[in-house]
Amino acid sequence: MITCNTRATFGSRRFLWAQLGLLALSIGSLFCHDAHAAPLAGTIISNMAIGEYKEEGSSVVQTSRSNLVQTTIIPVYTFTLTANRSVQATAGQRVFFSHELSNTGNSTDRYNLTAANLTGDNFDYSSIVVYLDANRDGIPDGSAISSYSLAAGESIGLLVGATIPAGSSNAATGDVQLTATSQTSSQSQQNTDRSTVSNQAVILVRKSFSVSTVNQNQIVTVRLDYENPGVVASGQVSISDTLNAAQLSYVNDGTENWNGQIVDPATGSNDPTGINYYLNGNTINAVLTSVPAGSSGFIQFKVKVNQVLPGRIPNTVQVSYDHDNSAATTDISTNSNTAILTINPSYGVEINGISTSASSAAADNLVTAPAVSSGGELLFRNYVWNTGNSEDRFNLSFTNDNFPTPHQVEFYRADGVTPLLDSNGDGITDTGLLQAGEKLEIVVRLRTPTTFAASATTSYSLFPKAQSLGNSSKTDTVEDRGSIIITDASRLVDLTNSPETSNNGTGNSSIKNAGNPWKTLTGSSSGTVIFPLSVKHMGTPTAYALSADADGNFTTVDLPQGVAAIRFYQSTSNSCTTLGSEIQQTRLLADGESQLYCAVVTLKADVATASNIPVYFKVASSTYVSSNNASNPGFDTLMNAINISSLNSTGSVVLTPDLRGQIAPNGTIVYSHNLINNAATALNGNYYLAISNDQPGFETTLYYDLNNNGQLDSTDLLINGTYNINGSMIAAGAQLRIFAKVQNTGYSGVGVVNTTNIIMRDGSNNTIDSVTDITTISATQIRLSKLQAKDNNCDGVAEGSYTAATLTIGRNANGSGQCVLYRVTVQNQGALNIGAFNFRDTTPAATVMVIAPVCSSCTANTISAPAIGQSGSISGTVPAVASGASHVFEFGVRYAGQ
Repeated sequence: MITCNTRATFGSRRFLWAQLGLLALSIGSLFCHDAHAAPLAGTIISNMAIGEYKEEGSSVVQTSRSNLVQTTIIPVYTFTLTANRSVQATAGQRVFFSHELSNTGNSTDRYNLTAANLTGDNFDYSSIVVYLDANRDGIPDGSAISSYSLAAGESIGLLVGATIPAGSSNAATGDVQLTATSQTSSQSQQNTDRSTVSNQAVILVRKSFSVSTVNQNQIVTVRLDYENPGVVASGQVSISDTLNAAQLSYVNDGTENWNGQIVDPATGSNDPTGINYYLNGNTINAVLTSVPAGSSGFIQFKVKVNQVLPGRIPNTVQVSYDHDNSAATTDISTNSNTAILTINPSYGVEINGISTSASSAAADNLVTAPAVSSGGELLFRNYVWNTGNSEDRFNLSFTNDNFPTPHQVEFYRADGVTPLLDSNGDGITDTGLLQAGEKLEIVVRLRTPTTFAASATTSYSLFPKAQSLGNSSKTDTVEDRGSIIITDASRLVDLTNSPETSNNGTGNSSIKNAGNPWKTLTGSSSGTVIFPLSVKHMGTPTAYALSADADGNFTTVDLPQGVAAIRFYQSTSNSCTTLGSEIQQTRLLADGESQLYCAVVTLKADVATASNIPVYFKVASSTYVSSNNASNPGFDTLMNAINISSLNSTGSVVLTPDLRGQIAPNGTIVYSHNLINNAATALNGNYYLAISNDQPGFETTLYYDLNNNGQLDSTDLLINGTYNINGSMIAAGAQLRIFAKVQNTGYSGVGVVNTTNIIMRDGSNNTIDSVTDITTISATQIRLSKLQAKDNNCDGVAEGSYTAATLTIGRNANGSGQCVLYRVTVQNQGALNIGAFNFRDTTPAATVMVIAPVCSSCTANTISAPAIGQSGSISGTVPAVASGASHVFEFGVRYAGQ
């Protein structure tokens, strides 16, 4: 994600400056339950390839974007039910059998729960019901239930309660079956429980913790309740509770007791009569002399939580007892319910400037880069540390940025080429998942403004911020400090506001008024505001191209937040009260001549109320050369602002994404866009798509991808200005693909940049949403395409043709993840050769590498990729791409989600 200090939110939001690079962007909707949840069913994993390169002999970076390819995660409905239980009981006793129900799928599901007698045994139970046991203490929680809903990954304890007939004979057995059935998939799981009737002693032990959720080093009380519902007193009863030392340890604080009487964990005759209580290593032992018929009791002691990582600590007590007071018969062995402690996750983050530790010392939280000239780039190397005990991901942003404006700031991975993206669908750049204690090295690249003339050496700072998604209150910042070398430049053109004669931005590079806009106008949604602007030229006659931008960078043009279009007109008066013809540049201006023009800003229909939205205006001559200094630029920039008063609620229809590409003079390019209906109902009323090109000699034609194959072909439907888009085309939650075919019909010169605005309007001519396509006329014309194909058995052979259409992905019947094969193609359709071209891609979210990259034309030893079964970056280098040549880069991934 790119962060600009002008907060641009419309148009192309990511400017990816990777020299000679091809980058894959996973920009899908990855919405998760928490910071570390796996992608859920219905998640769309989107992937776009971006290529950047230089023409031979040129230092200008060219950029091209491929089409989007998407895979949708298929819902998987699986669950487990554990386990079969067997107990000793007395006639007439009500028994409880403990179970656990777990949703192991990737989507929320509800389960019908039934329990019933089985045949082939000695008796039938009465009053058979199912209860919740949420805290796993073996006691029913609330009333009986017949169904229960679990989110993906959740578990719950269940108890089956059943009453044995009063007249049941000794050694008689009764079986009851618990059945859980998915309401979605109709799959069923069963557990069978058995009780055996005894006319002797029956010992039941139930284990519970004083709390359910804990933190490391917390002290917890354990209680072991026992009872003998039998008709005779038992003989000796041995109870043992073995602790896993990595999870729990015994606390000898003198409070351990038996029915309130203090016991001593040391061996020897040091306990009350009737019990021998002692500790043997990590095992707590209690030997009771006897438990009278119909009696009960308890044992209490404390444990300390040692486990660091979050998760569950299950614990079960082993019991052995003499049921008939006879040494001639074998003692009966049984166990308690399984009590569970859950370790709470703790979250923390440190972002600093050293790679060796998560130090928060001031010296380790300052990174200083060497000074650069105006327009140069500062690079800062930072490290994001997960200081919590749980895996987490961290949103990245900037605070307290005082660098001269406008400037561009980006987050990259450690290579300084691959941009960091949004991996969880919240629209904010993040680190991706980091395990506890893990760090991620990142590079912050700041491009200083070319329009800033430094008169003194001054240090500037910005503060990258890392924020935990597990706990948003956990944040940290690091200071990145840099400076701009003193410059001295003479300016030749002056852009000012009109009709003001003072405080109007007079002077080249007077971009802002002490950090504020020179002029602020107010308009309503769907309305317009008009800025009269004056261009004064000095020197050899020239014309100035007119442009506007959200952040003043102008390397790529973005419309400001809430703005649908900015168009320029001649003025037939001195105040823009009457507009003349639309223009893209001034007339040829002689030395000392000025021209007034009118910038008409059209506001979106669905924009929210907002204040002080910056809008930068720029005039630039591509031909002017100063007579006294050939390095002087012939341009000037001015910042104004707009206030927007919203008259409408925010729309729920989205047109995306913004794209860019290159064509040769008289060439053609096809951009692919998605029109998405996020509303709960189908579109109602009439809608149409309006087109504008800001340069003469360009035509844009729209098509509807009728066969949804992701390719413009003869079957696709031409969309004209009156074509109705309605609910029959885009239902609630659906999307359709729109192709924009941009053609240069006027043989425009190399370097001309055309901006195509595609605006969706309703029947009242209100703007719903829009996209911007930026097309550059270039002698070098690079085309990137990315296609995908299913490979369910992961043998590397596509099952069907490669396509740009959306595919589904999930698991096979045997549980293995399905695979997707990717084919990325770079093609040089221009007249000039280009040099080295780097393919850079990455395994999409919820996938791992399964088929290593193949690129027959790549230079030896340049292909790199994660190991099979791992995820990460993929790259390879083609030494050159000749005119008319194309090269293919292929690899495969396996779905690793639920």
